[in-house]
Amino acid sequence: MTMYVIYAAIAVIAVLFVIGMIFRKNIYKEVDKLDDWKNTILNRDIPSEIGKVKNLHMSGETEEKFELWRSEWDEIVGGILPNIEEQLFDIEEAATKYRFKKAKELIALTTDRLNGIETQLQVMVEEINQLVTSAEQNSTEIGSVKDQFHIVMQQVLKKRGSLGVTVETFDEKLAHTKQLLEDFDQATEEGSYLKAREYLREAKEEVDLVRLSVEKVPALLVQLKTTIPQEVRQLILGIEDMEKSGYYLEPFALMSKIESITNENEQLLADISSLEEIEAIEEKAAEVTAQLDQLYEVLETEVEAKQEVANAVPTMKEQVEQVDEQLTLLMEETTQVQLSYRLAEEEISFQEKVKKQLNELMHQLQLIVDVSENNSQTYTSILDMVEEWMEKIKQIQLDIDKGKQALNDLRQDELDAKEKLIELRQKLLESKRILQKSNIPGLPKEAVDHLDESETKVITAARQLEQVPLEMGRVNVLVEEALSCVEENEQLIKDTIESAQLAERVIQFANRYRNKSERTRSGLIEAEELFRQYEYTEAIECAYQAVKEFDPSIVEKVSEQYTA
Repeated sequence: MTMYVIYAAIAVIAVLFVIGMIFRKNIYKEVDKLDDWKNTILNRDIPSEIGKVKNLHMSGETEEKFELWRSEWDEIVGGILPNIEEQLFDIEEAATKYRFKKAKELIALTTDRLNGIETQLQVMVEEINQLVTSAEQNSTEIGSVKDQFHIVMQQVLKKRGSLGVTVETFDEKLAHTKQLLEDFDQATEEGSYLKAREYLREAKEEVDLVRLSVEKVPALLVQLKTTIPQEVRQLILGIEDMEKSGYYLEPFALMSKIESITNENEQLLADISSLEEIEAIEEKAAEVTAQLDQLYEVLETEVEAKQEVANAVPTMKEQVEQVDEQLTLLMEETTQVQLSYRLAEEEISFQEKVKKQLNELMHQLQLIVDVSENNSQTYTSILDMVEEWMEKIKQIQLDIDKGKQALNDLRQDELDAKEKLIELRQKLLESKRILQKSNIPGLPKEAVDHLDESETKVITAARQLEQVPLEMGRVNVLVEEALSCVEENEQLIKDTIESAQLAERVIQFANRYRNKSERTRSGLIEAEELFRQYEYTEAIECAYQAVKEFDPSIVEKVSEQYTA
């Protein structure tokens, strides 16, 4: 039992020793990584980055920043990194003594310190690059900005007389820009390149604003101070003249819109003096001009509408008189036609409906005349009434034409029906002639019945056609029924004749087998009897059954010889 405890203790110690070796090995790896990181920072060429600043004018802000960056780097190299080196030794010592918790804490602390150095160096390099880049950009751009400044100064001087209320603002902008350029030179001389960069950026914006403004302001001032007010006055005079001439313009609310345009124009004049948002003012001025153009278009449209109404009214009066006369004639003709034809009730009521619509159009025409003479409505709205009236009278004209055509169709339908019945009678006679010429013994009952039915339908349709008043709808139905029946009769007689002739030839051909057997002989006798009873199809089948054992294709042979 004692040995078992000893062995167990030894095993536990061995396991703990192995675990400790693994932890210590991992910590040594972490120390190696941190040491490599520290050496990478130490070997970074920060001095050459700081040295870029030496090419600038070393005074003021630039000199201060240079000394600050150099001091920070010296502190990192001479103080912080050596201290980190000592921390790495402390970590290894703690690991050697199996003080793993303390080693982990020191590793975390060292990692944070190295990250802080990285951030510090990154900010330093960015600030160096920003300073150097600003100095380079300043040197590149200052000449162009100063040249543009002198150009816009000359432009303002030349156009001074056309700048109106904005002259003072232009002078202030130029003076401010001049001061910015002087501040730029002073900041550059003092080594404050970042501050100089801000002065230059602001000066460039001012120069661009003045250049844009000096190009657009003269024309804008003319538009806002002269053109638009003059157009407003002319528009007001035009409105007054038209109202004196009898135009009713109140629904357009023109004066209210003109007041709004005037207020907008005055606001733009006030806004332009600051030279802010010149392009926006230009767009709004264009909108004001467009609004004036729209009001002019309203007046022009009203004048054109009055002329169109004046031209249309006489034509409308003539047109409604002509249509009324045509409708009266149509209704009179319809009354006459009713003596000979039975018209559908819908046709009569339709004409009465058209008459009512025409009366309404007459009242509407009088209303159009009244409102155009007493100036109680705008001419554009009156023109809309005229156009709507024109569409309605056009539809009434179409309805009248349709009614005339319907009466003409009645007469034509009567003639067509008579001709069709004559044609059907001729077809019946032709069918009888063909039947007599065929010399067949007679017709089966079905064919006789169908022939009788065809003659009856033709007679019925003819009698209906003689009725007064004539109901053409009924006549057309009966004629179509007669036509269908006669055509079926033609085909039936044709088929019957062909069957009779084929039956006769088949029986004749089959008689050569008559003495072959008693069954054959009796079958042919039966076929001959069927033939004499006009049952031709049954006779063919009976003859075939009698001789099929001797000649199974007898019907086909006879049929081919017959057709050939």
